[in-house]
Amino acid sequence: MATRKKTPPTSPAASRALVPLPGTLQPLGDTTRLDKLTRVGSDSIVTVDGVRGVFTPVGAKDGQPLGSDERKNLQTVIDELRKEVGRLQSDTLQLAVELAALRERPSAPDDFASAVQQSLDEVQQRMATMRNSMSNFAVREFKLEADVFVQVSPLGSIEYRFVQPGDNINPTALSKLSLHLVPVPKNNLAGVWTPNFFQPELGLAGLPDLQPTQLQRLEAAGLFSIGELLQIGTRARAQAYLEALLGTERKRLALWAQQAALMTLRGVNGGAAMVLIDAGFGSFDALAATDAATLAKAYARLRRKHPEWSAPAADAVLALQWVRAARQYLGLPELPELPVTES
Repeated sequence: MATRKKTPPTSPAASRALVPLPGTLQPLGDTTRLDKLTRVGSDSIVTVDGVRGVFTPVGAKDGQPLGSDERKNLQTVIDELRKEVGRLQSDTLQLAVELAALRERPSAPDDFASAVQQSLDEVQQRMATMRNSMSNFAVREFKLEADVFVQVSPLGSIEYRFVQPGDNINPTALSKLSLHLVPVPKNNLAGVWTPNFFQPELGLAGLPDLQPTQLQRLEAAGLFSIGELLQIGTRARAQAYLEALLGTERKRLALWAQQAALMTLRGVNGGAAMVLIDAGFGSFDALAATDAATLAKAYARLRRKHPEWSAPAADAVLALQWVRAARQYLGLPELPELPVTES
């Protein structure tokens, strides 16, 4: 009499959520590991959502008492789930902090003054580059008039901010802000990016180690050049916003600001900025305090050491230009011209 080969019984599709096991399903978090579970029965083949697989029992059937191994398995699962909940809560808090920084809007007078300064600097720089055969252009006067929401802070200072679309503000709390600025000519070129020495219009794509997604976020926030980045990079509120926007630490943001400042010098790209920093000339103060020969020699040595940075070559003439630019920006006396030697 022929006998039929028995096949393992199949269980109905699971109606409860299954806990991922090692070697079967990938856990949600990197810390979720259930490699300490003890097998308490024989394996069987099951079908879940139309997919057949091997089921390894680690607990008792419903209604049956738990043994010691099963209790240990249950406690392991609980411990791992607690870790996963803790990780998710930590991530949620971090995301909430970043979201709050992104949503935070200026309200204090200092923030308003900084915003006006940034806007005026940007307008003036763009106007300075507009030339034709008849005239140069500059901002002569600036007038601003807008509705603002006004409130008194607990410290007794008046705070105000511009009304945003969708704001539900009591009309009695609205006021009219009027600002009329008249320019006063500068006595020198300190703090000015003159076109002969500087290139603040250089794009942000040249910043070392700036990822494409980070570049897209900066451009979406209205920043396209290293000059624009530097104009807001020194403000504490803007720094917090940029950290959240780029998903980076303040140390990395400070390094980008340092590199961007050097890249405003004509002839300096991202690689040259890294060479100057590595050579000990990572600021305008350091550049202004050295001589062209020393700078050119140190730059050439570090450039040969790091060919992967793709820094351009710089002779003594270009090095002198960088020194002069730094001294002009800091308001220091000009250096004498290099003597011309006849061959």
